[in-house]
Amino acid sequence: MHCASPRPAGRLRRRRKTAPDPVNTFWAVFTGTLAIGWGATAAYAEYRRRRRARRRERYLEGLRFLLDDKPERALEVFLGLAANDDETIDTHFALGSLYRRRGEVDRAIRVHQSLVDRPGIDPRYRDAAMTELARDFVRAGLYDRAEKLLLQLAESGRDPPAALALLVRIHELQHDWTQAAAAHERLRAAGGVPEQPVAIAHHYCELAEAAIADRDFARARDLLRRARLEQRDFGRSAILRGDVARMQGDPHLATQLYRRVVRRDFHLLALVLPRLAEAARQAGDPDAFGGALGDLLQNGLASRSEIAYAAIVSGYYDDPAILECVREWISADNDLKDITGALLPSGADPTREQLLAVANAMRNVVLRHARYRCSECGLDSSTFLWQCPGCKSWDTLRGIAALEFLPRAARPRARG
Repeated sequence: MHCASPRPAGRLRRRRKTAPDPVNTFWAVFTGTLAIGWGATAAYAEYRRRRRARRRERYLEGLRFLLDDKPERALEVFLGLAANDDETIDTHFALGSLYRRRGEVDRAIRVHQSLVDRPGIDPRYRDAAMTELARDFVRAGLYDRAEKLLLQLAESGRDPPAALALLVRIHELQHDWTQAAAAHERLRAAGGVPEQPVAIAHHYCELAEAAIADRDFARARDLLRRARLEQRDFGRSAILRGDVARMQGDPHLATQLYRRVVRRDFHLLALVLPRLAEAARQAGDPDAFGGALGDLLQNGLASRSEIAYAAIVSGYYDDPAILECVREWISADNDLKDITGALLPSGADPTREQLLAVANAMRNVVLRHARYRCSECGLDSSTFLWQCPGCKSWDTLRGIAALEFLPRAARPRARG
């Protein structure tokens, strides 16, 4: 029986492989991932730091160009920044507005047009840039281009009411009252709140005035009806309705409408006085004019001095009732009393001719100075306007208080 021969001494024994420890593997992978993430974060932070530093240097360079009155160089710098950096968009809106306020509309257009044309820009920013671009076009007088942009925004933009509100203003600037009223209607339908709710009533009145000038009284009445639906107790539409009634041979209705206006809106007295006198003359009722003035005095709506001043401003003061107001005005005002007293015999009352001479002289003074002032922006005007030419607000011009023109006339001119 043979015994098993021993294994050769030089032969390597096979060893069983042990499985890796899962805990050690997890920590190794976790540590490696943390190291890679930390390294990537640190590298990205360093990249952003350098990028911010470069952007800050470029901004400072652009600001230096602005301060050195080199707007073209500054514009190139800022446009270059906007092309690659979303964080500069707000600054570019501010820059474009600054250029527009300075009257450099061409540069404002370049800033806002670059934002509109920028690929991949957020739609909110593009809509805002298109709105600002439309404002630039308005400032430049390019109304057709502004209107095109705003119509696009009204159809597909994120804020149609804002576009329609600006569209109303453009049509007003062009005196396109039909389109202005239509845009106003669209603005309300879109849920927007008009900046001036009374504006649409004035739009219809503007159209009614044109219809009255063309003697198209049927159209004028329809437009004035629309104005009344927009604004009840609206002085302008009542005045125009009185004009239509007077021109169509109904002076009694015209007188009623005019009297209603001056009772409700005394600041329109200078505008209504000549119309009221003409309607009373056509009606053959000479007492109607004096009765209207008597109502104002009796109800405490006006003083005789205020009536006299309004008559002088309107140019209609050749009436016994008005001249009586002028007489009392002279007696009540110390300045006027001293001036006229120096020209009249002591203790004598001025005659009708002398009262007319005083009224004529005072009207000449009034015509050389502003007679109306906007209650919104303070702009002075020598003529009455329904819309302020400065701030474009409706129905804000008011007559300057009686006698205010005297200190202005006496104010010495500055020498320099």
